[in-house]
Amino acid sequence: MNNFSQVLRQKGYRLTSQRQQILNALTDHPQSVEEVVAVFKQNRTTVDKVTVYRTLDCFVDLGIVAKTQFRDKTAKYELLNQDNHHHHLVCDNCGSVRDIALNEQALIKQVSQGSDFQVKSHSLEFFGLCANCQ
Repeated sequence: MNNFSQVLRQKGYRLTSQRQQILNALTDHPQSVEEVVAVFKQNRTTVDKVTVYRTLDCFVDLGIVAKTQFRDKTAKYELLNQDNHHHHLVCDNCGSVRDIALNEQALIKQVSQGSDFQVKSHSLEFFGLCANCQ
C-alpha cells in the first residue's frame, strides 16, 4: 500500500483517509462501487457514492487501479500490481470472482504469430461455476 501513497504524492494528490479506505476495500478481489460503499457502511463510516466513483476514476487514470467489466456489465475495480498479472474466474451463479495466475506468454506468442496484430495488453476471464455452486 505504501507504493500507492508514493504514486499519489508524486502526482500531487494526498492519501486521505477516504482514499486509503477505498484502496483497502480493493485488496481482496475486484469490487463494484456499491461494494466499496458497503465496506464504508460496515466500518460505520459514510461516503458519498459520487466520491467513490471520482476517486476510483482518478486511481484508474493514475494507473494504480484497473477497471474491469464482467458479464453482468457492472464495472469492477481492483488494485493493479505490475508484478502479479493475473486473470479471473467468475462464477455465473453467485458472481464470486477469484484470481488465477497463468503463464500467458505462449498464448500471446500464438496470437502474434497467427495474425498481424501486436499485443500490448490483454484481459482474460473464465466463466463457469465455483466449487460452492457446482
